Amino acid sequence: MKHTLILLLLTTSTASFAQSNVLDKIIGHVNDQMILYSDIQTQKINEKDSCISNCEVLKKLVIEKMLLAKAIKDSITVSEEEVNNDMERRMNYFISAFGSQDKMEKYYGKTLSELKVSFREDIEHKLRAERTKAKLFASSQPSPKEVQDFFNEIPKSEIPYYNSEVQMAQIVFYPKISRDNKRIAKEKALKILKALLTKESDMATQAILYSDDQGSAANGGELGWIKNGEMVPEFEQASFSTPVGTISELVETKYGYHIIQVLDKKNEKVRVRHILISPKSDDADFTTTLSLADSISKKINGGRLNFEKAVETYSDDEIFKSNGGIIVNFRSQSRSSIIEIGDVEPSLTEIVNKMNVGDVSAPIPYSSPSGKVGYRVIKLLKETSPHKASLETDYAKIKEMAMEKHRNQATENWFNTFKHLVFIKIDPEYKTCNELQNLFN
Repeated sequence: MKHTLILLLLTTSTASFAQSNVLDKIIGHVNDQMILYSDIQTQKINEKDSCISNCEVLKKLVIEKMLLAKAIKDSITVSEEEVNNDMERRMNYFISAFGSQDKMEKYYGKTLSELKVSFREDIEHKLRAERTKAKLFASSQPSPKEVQDFFNEIPKSEIPYYNSEVQMAQIVFYPKISRDNKRIAKEKALKILKALLTKESDMATQAILYSDDQGSAANGGELGWIKNGEMVPEFEQASFSTPVGTISELVETKYGYHIIQVLDKKNEKVRVRHILISPKSDDADFTTTLSLADSISKKINGGRLNFEKAVETYSDDEIFKSNGGIIVNFRSQSRSSIIEIGDVEPSLTEIVNKMNVGDVSAPIPYSSPSGKVGYRVIKLLKETSPHKASLETDYAKIKEMAMEKHRNQATENWFNTFKHLVFIKIDPEYKTCNELQNLFN
């Protein structure tokens, strides 16, 4: 079980999410980093722009690989926690986009666990490239005068029009598992372990029949090759300490009880299959959770509890809790917390439309993208009516547009300098791209 079992538009240049029927090939190299044809197609999907050319996308990917090369040269790293958190957001987004984890897995022909393993290195590389870019271009901040000049240069016919938008925060409540239900789960896991140790059944069959890790159960519980830092500590310790060909004792993690079979080990990696038995919530747990959520909502509305403090103290939301509960729209490339009303989840739209700014809702049934079920309380922080952009109402957005122009120019200048310090090789088919001509000058 990885650190997290998975929100959004998460631009990732990995072949892992390319459709299996695409004939893949290497398009280029930047030092020892490859760029694949599938990387280009995946990036085009993430750009949500069917008109963007392969040449434009390839230029962006070359720059990203150059930034990674700079990160490696300057020893710029990211933590395991950052990789895990970004993995969580990305997986949540794709599950949400497909409608369910099962649909996503069927489309890509891989389990969630396999996709996470495939994704991990690419996510780390992308985060290191982003950190390098932020460090290089930290000074690319337009002044208020430059923002005003930028806006004034936009032709009137091209000034953006913004639909109604909202900003919301949430407190999420998931049912706590009772001691009795934990005991029941542990007894079930011990019964399965006994059957395995006495050879009454085999691990793959038991995983298919009983494992609560749906991402690996259909594959007989197999997780594939994993390495240090990819798993919760308890699972990792048991995986690396259990001899090849044997089955571990019961391992308890925050996900439940695991039985681990070690299939192979090499080069500080281990290949395992596992069975997860997760304690289940019952009606009494949900009733208690609803009662707590209702109590917190009433305290906030009665002025006896601050919303932000309630998020910090009570929220079980692993994605937005550290952000004060503010919901981020991962469908937007900027990952903004300002969400067009059309992008609000259908289950929330009717409720939000009846709220005024500052209102806090009663508990609402909630199902997370990863399938966890509970309740949430929503606060409407901001709301705007449909309007044409202006400096008075949309300064932050216009500043971001101006800043993007600054960054693009700064990136281009850096690209023209740093390209001489790395090895770059491009497939002859793409050497006619206008966007890449300065690579060869």
